[in-house]
Amino acid sequence: MVKKFLKERLGTIILFVIVIVFLIWGYFSIQKARSNAITYNEDYEVPEGSVDFTIPGEYVSVAKTDRLELFYNEAKGAIQVKDLESGYLWKGICDDEVYDLGTGSVNGLWRAYLQSSITITYNNLKKRDSGSKKEYVGRECGSIETEYITNGVAVTYGFLTPGIYVTVEYVLEDDQFVVRIPVDKIREETIFAVTTIELLPYFGASRSDAVEDGYLFYPDGSGAITTYAKANTRPSDVTSATYYTYTNKNVNFTNLWQSDQYDRYTAAMPVFGIKNGDSAFLAAFTENGENAGVTVFPSGYVVDLNHAGFEVYVRNTYNVNMYSMSTSIDASVTGGTVERVDKTLIPEDREIRYFFLNGEEANYSGMANVYREYLLENNMLSNVISEGDEMPLALNLLMGTTKEGMIFDEYIAMTDFEQVQEIMKRLKEQGVSDMEVVLRAWMKGYDDYENWGPASQLGGTSGLKDLNQYLASVEGINTYLENCFMFANSDTSGIDEKKDVVYDGLNLEVSASDFDGTNYYIMNPLAVYNRNKKFLDKLEKYDILGVAYDDVGQYAYADCNELAPYLKSETVTQLREVLGSTESTGRNIAVLGANQYVYSYADYLYRLREDNYGLVITDYEVPFVQMVVSGLIPYSTEGAGNLAYDLQVQKLKWIEHGSLPYFYLTYESALNLRDTNHDTLFSSTYADWESIVVDTYKEFQENFSCVYGEQMIRHDILTDDVKCLEYSNGVRVYINYGDEEITAQGVTVPAKDYVVVRGGEQ
Repeated sequence: MVKKFLKERLGTIILFVIVIVFLIWGYFSIQKARSNAITYNEDYEVPEGSVDFTIPGEYVSVAKTDRLELFYNEAKGAIQVKDLESGYLWKGICDDEVYDLGTGSVNGLWRAYLQSSITITYNNLKKRDSGSKKEYVGRECGSIETEYITNGVAVTYGFLTPGIYVTVEYVLEDDQFVVRIPVDKIREETIFAVTTIELLPYFGASRSDAVEDGYLFYPDGSGAITTYAKANTRPSDVTSATYYTYTNKNVNFTNLWQSDQYDRYTAAMPVFGIKNGDSAFLAAFTENGENAGVTVFPSGYVVDLNHAGFEVYVRNTYNVNMYSMSTSIDASVTGGTVERVDKTLIPEDREIRYFFLNGEEANYSGMANVYREYLLENNMLSNVISEGDEMPLALNLLMGTTKEGMIFDEYIAMTDFEQVQEIMKRLKEQGVSDMEVVLRAWMKGYDDYENWGPASQLGGTSGLKDLNQYLASVEGINTYLENCFMFANSDTSGIDEKKDVVYDGLNLEVSASDFDGTNYYIMNPLAVYNRNKKFLDKLEKYDILGVAYDDVGQYAYADCNELAPYLKSETVTQLREVLGSTESTGRNIAVLGANQYVYSYADYLYRLREDNYGLVITDYEVPFVQMVVSGLIPYSTEGAGNLAYDLQVQKLKWIEHGSLPYFYLTYESALNLRDTNHDTLFSSTYADWESIVVDTYKEFQENFSCVYGEQMIRHDILTDDVKCLEYSNGVRVYINYGDEEITAQGVTVPAKDYVVVRGGEQ
């Protein structure tokens, strides 16, 4: 009877079970949504404002050291810093001396902006797709509360209509001007949530005609400057630029895979500087600068002022593609993107330090020197070059690749492990005593982001073992197996495509699909750490080989994966733990790229940028990154000698940046790389380049061993074609990129050549 009943009602029972399951799922989904919902105060009433910006106020001294004096104006909530050595006064906002605020070219909004110590950008949480709004202290700030603290002042700026209150601390410490934003002193009283704070956007701003020698320095590529003197030569539609710390503000595959999108807008160091005549400063984000950006505004961008500053991102934001998405019962959106924001603030206090420079030190070289010292003093930069170390040759060796076929892909062996040894032996025999060698694409499954398994076509595990034994028998050859732990695809073994990948704020995987249906993923930072740990376990038998990281020095991102969420700063910490776990095994570490957080672990940095993207606002490229690490960590730049259009010019580039001579080679003919992903490596055959490599190394050994392990303390642009370097031991190097001989500072430099001056003698 029961069986008959169940049989007759089977469909109904199944439907009932499905309904119950959906109800349970729906209940827990609602509870989860409620727990993640953004709450706000419905009873907030806008208080009456108490600020009158027509009152000029008075700047009074609130702190003083042997070097600096800090002044504060209660009426405007503004600061000024006086350099007591030079007498130069750095103003936090613009007054009529800096810029004529009464001119007709400045409307009310820009007048307010010029007189704002901070600005805020915020979103309406009830209308999350309505876009953001911006408010200025000089116009919308209705209250300014002042608290005098040790060595400075804490100012709370109240934006009354949105109900947002931000406290900024201005203090003097160790002869530095320090600005802090405590996260617990950001208050939000209404439906509005602050996302960005622009901090001191006009600190040190100057008209081009007010300063005889001035420029803005910013972290584009290796470093860039925009000079005041060339303001009149730029196009009329001058643009600004923003450089995000370590990775673009919103992470996606377009930003990471397309170097033009990624490198153009990212900064390896969270720094910028301003030079006004014989006075200058370097501003550096010294605590939790991962969620920050450097903004650069040259003269001609609305107003004729040169200025730069930091944007502080206090909330994670993410873009939502709006394709036929319903926004209400009777409305929909069919295109474009909107910005969504997290419900909570990023729980981090922020700190920025300003280092002041005068006279001969008031330039980007002085900025690099003071920043190098700060990183060294705070154990953020290691010195791995010992006294007496020989300058090495930098080599990248491509081991193998694949060529797509109609049915099966063909593996192309370009340099097997035995051939690696042969190259090293031949170089050693010809006098190349020291090398930094990175082995690329050495493992099977390289295209699928596999991290272990030496390709059998290259000699397999026995070939790798023989190479390890050879390296143990010689000195001076640091060899690294390059790997990539931050990316995977649907064919990568051991990857959980839900747990191990990065999610955005919409709880969607950050992924991309190839035409053949292969999915590509960015890895969760914990998964990166675990993959590296498994790799080190596999590598344990090969004790001499080091590890080269293709990705760790280039990318840092936030992850909203609920199983292992990471703030961007937490990702940086995890990546440092990746490097630390490798360091603990006693292995050497090579890192591609130059993100600042790797400096305390890297034994060798490779493929550093040797230029910038040359935006229309940029006048000169400068080797700022290289100056900071010079003499401490050996490094090579991205320009390979065998791929240069003119090897002599490439040599001059290496010399100007203090780089090791670098070649990217293969043992087999480069013709084998046609129709592969490495076909840009069009001239790499070792036999063709051997004599040139050896001669180049010997040239650098003879002329630049005297500065290996010395800091580059000065870089001067004497003309567009002539540069001069000075090292900490007094050696100077003159470089002439021009087509004609030139005499500079009493030194005659042949066309497309260089001259090394030791102790006053060439």
